[in-house]
Amino acid sequence: MVDISAASSTVIPPDEAPALHLPLRDGARPRAGTRTPMTHTWTHDRPEELTALADRGGIEVPDLLHAAFAVLLHRHSGQDDFVVARVGGTDGAPLERPVGVRTSFPPDATLCSLAAAWAAGYRDAAADGTPAPTGSGSGLLVGCVDHDGTGSAPDGFALLLESVRTGAGLRLTLHHDRHLFAPEFVSRLAAGLDTLLEDAVRHPGAAAVDLRVLSEAEVRHLVDEVNDTALPYAADTPVHALVEAQAARTPGAPAVEWRGTTLTYRQLDAEANRLARALAAAGVGPGSRVGVSLPRSHRLVVLLLAVHKAGCAYVPLDPAYPADRLRTIAGTADLATVVHGDTVAPGWLEDTGASGLRFTELWEEASGADTAPLDLAVPATAATHLIHTSGSTGRPKGVVISHRNVAALLAWARRTYHDDEVARVLFSTSLNFDLSVYELWAPLTRGGCVVVVDNVLSLTEEEGLRPTLINTVPSAANVLLQRGAVPPSTRVLNVAGEPLSKELVNAAFEKTGIARLFNLYGPSEDTTYSTAKCFTGPTATAPTIGRPIHNTVVFLLDAHGRLVPKGSTGELHLGGHGVAAGYFNDPERTAAAFVPAPAHLAGHTDGRLYRTGDLACWTEDGELRFLGRRDHQVKVRGFRIELGEIEAVLREAVGLRDVAALAVPVGDDTRLVCYVARDGGTVSVAAMTARLRAALPHYMQPAKILVEDRLPQLPNGKVDRKALAARDVDWGLRTVAGAPGGDPDRTAVAGIWADLLGIPSPTPDLDFFSVGGHSLLANLLAARLSDAAGRTVRVAEVYEHRTLAAQSGLLSRKRAQTPRTTPGATAATADTLRDLARTLRESGLGHGLPGAGMAVHLDGTTAFTYYGVVDERTGDPYGAHTRQRVTCLTKPMLAFVALRLVDRGLVGLDEPLHALLPEAFRRRDGRTVEVTLRQLLSHTSGVDDSYEVWHDTDLPGLAAYIDTLSAYGQLFEPGEVFAYSAVGTSIVAALIEKLLGVPWRRAVNELMLGPLGIREIPETLGEHGHYGGTVSDGFLWDEGAQRYLRHDPPRQTVADDAAGSFSVCLTVEDVARIAALALNDGVTGDGERLLSAALAQEMRTPQIPVPGHHFMHAWGLGWLMFGPTAFGFNSNGSGHHNFVQVFPENGSFLVLLANAYPAFGLYEDLLRGLTGAGLIRTGRPFTMALGDCVGTYASDGYLLRVAPGREHLRYAYSERQPDGAWRQLDEGDLVLSGAGGFSSMSERNVLAGSISFIPAPGTDSPAYVRIGQRFARRTA
Repeated sequence: MVDISAASSTVIPPDEAPALHLPLRDGARPRAGTRTPMTHTWTHDRPEELTALADRGGIEVPDLLHAAFAVLLHRHSGQDDFVVARVGGTDGAPLERPVGVRTSFPPDATLCSLAAAWAAGYRDAAADGTPAPTGSGSGLLVGCVDHDGTGSAPDGFALLLESVRTGAGLRLTLHHDRHLFAPEFVSRLAAGLDTLLEDAVRHPGAAAVDLRVLSEAEVRHLVDEVNDTALPYAADTPVHALVEAQAARTPGAPAVEWRGTTLTYRQLDAEANRLARALAAAGVGPGSRVGVSLPRSHRLVVLLLAVHKAGCAYVPLDPAYPADRLRTIAGTADLATVVHGDTVAPGWLEDTGASGLRFTELWEEASGADTAPLDLAVPATAATHLIHTSGSTGRPKGVVISHRNVAALLAWARRTYHDDEVARVLFSTSLNFDLSVYELWAPLTRGGCVVVVDNVLSLTEEEGLRPTLINTVPSAANVLLQRGAVPPSTRVLNVAGEPLSKELVNAAFEKTGIARLFNLYGPSEDTTYSTAKCFTGPTATAPTIGRPIHNTVVFLLDAHGRLVPKGSTGELHLGGHGVAAGYFNDPERTAAAFVPAPAHLAGHTDGRLYRTGDLACWTEDGELRFLGRRDHQVKVRGFRIELGEIEAVLREAVGLRDVAALAVPVGDDTRLVCYVARDGGTVSVAAMTARLRAALPHYMQPAKILVEDRLPQLPNGKVDRKALAARDVDWGLRTVAGAPGGDPDRTAVAGIWADLLGIPSPTPDLDFFSVGGHSLLANLLAARLSDAAGRTVRVAEVYEHRTLAAQSGLLSRKRAQTPRTTPGATAATADTLRDLARTLRESGLGHGLPGAGMAVHLDGTTAFTYYGVVDERTGDPYGAHTRQRVTCLTKPMLAFVALRLVDRGLVGLDEPLHALLPEAFRRRDGRTVEVTLRQLLSHTSGVDDSYEVWHDTDLPGLAAYIDTLSAYGQLFEPGEVFAYSAVGTSIVAALIEKLLGVPWRRAVNELMLGPLGIREIPETLGEHGHYGGTVSDGFLWDEGAQRYLRHDPPRQTVADDAAGSFSVCLTVEDVARIAALALNDGVTGDGERLLSAALAQEMRTPQIPVPGHHFMHAWGLGWLMFGPTAFGFNSNGSGHHNFVQVFPENGSFLVLLANAYPAFGLYEDLLRGLTGAGLIRTGRPFTMALGDCVGTYASDGYLLRVAPGREHLRYAYSERQPDGAWRQLDEGDLVLSGAGGFSSMSERNVLAGSISFIPAPGTDSPAYVRIGQRFARRTA
């Protein structure tokens, strides 16, 4: 029996649902919002076979299809654990409530056993009605739906398999987002599903994970077509014989050049023959290994050729390498001798068992030798050299390269490079690096000249080198391009050894005269190069590593040796004539890396493959995209991260400089650190941070960016990542922890960061906005810093001082300031008004706001200040006549009018209203609720307006809208708790119309605005030019652009009208008159009392608390309470942001209208300047147990799941769609705000607002949750 318990279906908390990653189009990322749907439909040819298979397994065909689809996704993603949503089937979930089924793949489970286990769990979960999670991070929402042709496919899926049972058979459709998936990929997916099902029918007892998922056409492509590389060559000719043949053809041509000395081919061949005889005379016999430790010169080339002629292999021992490294190599290579250039044997030779041979002595001995070659037959299978590569144990591995291996490389080079391109090849690479093999033998077997230099950077110092081909690594090429050191003679630039950026490609063609640039990939174990991509001009896309070179085959395999589908990530395996014999005297590591080819590849290789440890995928164009090392793919806080992707974005900011991204362990945590080389220029950490924030999700942001003059390099020119990883990173832990001598201001700021961001030990140079900080958290931070300083810290100053160190300095300076006098004293009034006017301009500019207007009333004086523009296109200034959509300010306006009707005796404040307006208080459970005007005005009516999230409210008028309320739910009994309700305000408007017989706007004009001298508002849903073009443009903050962008408000429906009308547009002066009316308890500036003092005071008297909100204290009758006495309003005008705050105790008020949303930071700065306290209220503890908040909270349209996390509570937020299905919009952490509630932190930042858990009356356990203005009841 197979144990499939691990495969059982489970419904996943959204924070735990693993992210599914599938092959996407280049540059595409999963995104929230509108999808671009496409379909691929086909008919399964033999549905009766599937029915028979399902019957044998005791399951249904839809169960089988769901399991097959999951196995297919498993093979395409390489993941064992993910979620596939499911809808339909017998006793399955309805269309509007898909269920998430978590999959795992026991190695021996059959397809039917997997299907049975998952189906049972699915049906149990369907009965519970639990919605499907979408996965985490950048995961994809995928699923299956089954119906009989009368249903439809649910929306919101990136990829969905729809199966329809018809009379003719089984019709299958893959619904997919064309923004994400190429049609070729979807077509292969469909073919793969058919292949898998056919294989399951033929082999019902086979393990599901071993079933075939590649169609015959795809196998043929991946095995044969991409590997059609055969090229005849002199496979049995040793390398030195190829050079000898070239010397016979061009004896007088220059072969080697070094610092003015030139050897012709005749001289090179003759000198090498002499040296070969000298080596033999010194006792070095054929098959020996000769260590070579010489400085670079023309004689080094002669010696290497001589070693081959003597039938030996050379072992590079570059004198520039560390002595310990050379000692280790010499001690493991079983050397016959080491030819060195010192007067005495180098110290590292001691205890290696190898003798030293002075080159000067060898050269003198050779000077009298015969110039004829040794009579020696060297087989092509003999070793030419050993290249030592780094080993994970610290012991180098000696790769044994044969003459045949090199000859295969040279055959490709001959076919690929023109004679004029290899006419003068720069020999610049250390012998210890395999690029040197190409630089030596490619020109010397073609009649070209080897130009010997110390290293490639010699081009920056030496003139007259005139290379036609430069062969180097990208980091060195960067330096050459920066210094303009690529000579005009250069026709070809070869780069290899590191990932190549498109920026380097484009700079090479922009700054040099090269005709071609080759991106070359290959490990030493496959003789230098394995794949190649040729560029003949700039590129707009990230470079690939191309296709296999001649006589090389490439297979991308998974961990089980199976071919991965095209587009999927697999480990790159190499076969062909370049694959080395193995590692010298190291059978264990040879066996681990040089593996037998899987049986299904028999006949396509010589039986052996080299496992590179590199990850890659095939592009749709049939090229290989390098994805980094297996050990460069890291997990940080559960997110899978490719370090190369971070480096690629960094290069976009810094250009041609060395960069390195590392994952650094810090205690139990892992943090990302980026190193960037200054390379003699200047780089901006701020610019790099901005680029990274714009391009990458939050979990890929580095905790630290370190800029250095140079990054350490290996002798081969690559960045030495091990040296960087070994360095200690100063995280500032002692200071943060308050160790002796620590900075108390830094400790205080670090503590605040830890509270807000969940970073236990933030570092001094960490950028607040690079680790999850956003605009709301910036406001909270400013409030907390102000509390710590005892002085005002403006939000604009937080943006100016982004790092912990900068904020520590800011806190220190604030604490040293003299406390400012609070307003109210007449002597300070003029100074205060002047300071506030300056703050408006400076902070508005600092926050990038287009325009704003402010009114301040202090000591009987009202001052108006204006800043910026209303239209960035025309530059028209923001001024006294500028109007803004005040939207939610209609709530206190309607409350004022309704209370005037109470004064007139037309309605009671505390009498049930259902008799007056019965249609407004019927609910879908059939009952009529008793609601009073007080409850409507204080937002405690309990009506569930989230019904509007998934139902159409585009109705012809207010009466028609009120008639629909009989379909609404009731969240709680009226008067219990606060729940912000636009429905309640609409009912108030309808009540006014019922009592007065006129539209509510006319009532507002006649009973409030007219007596205040404010221009009437239009009696229409839209403004329609009523204000004569004086309404300002609106702007919204765009996170990607990092600025406010122009925003046109959407069309408004009647449901939103009364509670936040777009057609109610007021000036700063208009709003100031309303604030003055409220301050004077219903008396106008002319002395007319419009509202009784008792009711005017009720408007600003707390009626119901608003627990856990960042700035709301309670709600009055129309006004929101910012504290026990301060009251006013904050409204979002769809691109406009409006604030009114009245302080009755000192007779002052502050009004801000900003034509951009959000403008919290500007208002916070103004408010602190006026009162010394901010809008954001801190210092209030969260009194409930965090664990008590875990659960599910739901209303008609909103769903919040709260789960425990490692450091914070985790949440997943969903909204119901028009078809009734839930769609997850956001997920992340809930971070305690210090205001008695929480702030949300997530990549999408959908819920950027306060979140509060509210107990049921008389208890201390959470019964409700308020999510900004949304409200939900606890259901589980």
